[in-house]
Amino acid sequence: MAMKSYSLVTPARDEAAYIPGLIECILKQTVRPTQWIIVSDGSTDQTDNIVSRASKAEPFIELIRVSERSERSFGSKALAFMEGYKALQNVSFNCIGNLDADVTMEPHYYQRMLEEMAKKQQLGVASGVIWDKTDSGFKRIISSSNHAVGAVQFWRRQCFEDVSGYRPATVGGVDSLAELTARMKGWETRSFSDLPVYHHKPVDIINGRTGIRVAYRAGLTEYHIGSHPLFAILKALRRWQEAPAILSFFIRLFAFGKLWLMGSQRDAPADLVAYLKKEQMDRIRQTIFRRYGC
Repeated sequence: MAMKSYSLVTPARDEAAYIPGLIECILKQTVRPTQWIIVSDGSTDQTDNIVSRASKAEPFIELIRVSERSERSFGSKALAFMEGYKALQNVSFNCIGNLDADVTMEPHYYQRMLEEMAKKQQLGVASGVIWDKTDSGFKRIISSSNHAVGAVQFWRRQCFEDVSGYRPATVGGVDSLAELTARMKGWETRSFSDLPVYHHKPVDIINGRTGIRVAYRAGLTEYHIGSHPLFAILKALRRWQEAPAILSFFIRLFAFGKLWLMGSQRDAPADLVAYLKKEQMDRIRQTIFRRYGC
């Protein structure tokens, strides 16, 4: 089945420093989107003016403004995306892309996404891989090959509607919850390591938090999406070098363990938690078998 068209939705709040680069990037794509909805989520800088000027020059770009919320959150981002998605209900397209306002990619990126979707009918969501901007240049962020990164998740429209889109989450993991639901429903998820996505704004700036708070939130997110405790420990151990080095390992585990001991309600429903725990334990067993043959 040919995948010929796609649309994009970009939730944006005070992204005037980065969105001009993204607009330039999309205009250079070898296959442009049918429609690109940019949802200004209560922006107070020049974001709205920048997008308005672009939309006058390029009719496929559309600005939607939503009322200002008290603070930026992952819940508000999910709601902003779905507001943009609703505006596309009468538009014909095969795929829908979630696109953060502070990234860029190569001109062939979305053409390649469409080609990959056409190759495999069960591929429900895909992405490239993130390269974060650092003082010494861009550094690739390591992630699983079956994880389509949230900043640029590219969905087959049928799959996105099958999982009922993005739903607000307590501390993050909106994209992970949707992706996990897709896998539970039989869809494949994938990232392509030869497709770099350049992330121009450091994570700490996005959230206005120190490395300690980022690590703490990561532990909370692991709990809320339903991770198995053993998997959470191994993941934290794998990322011990993230700032603050070594300490981040204990912070992640403290955040996860606090909610686990309290028996706090998770964002993920029970069936998704059970699915994820089984998937994670299978991955652990497979890794042990590959390394030690037992």
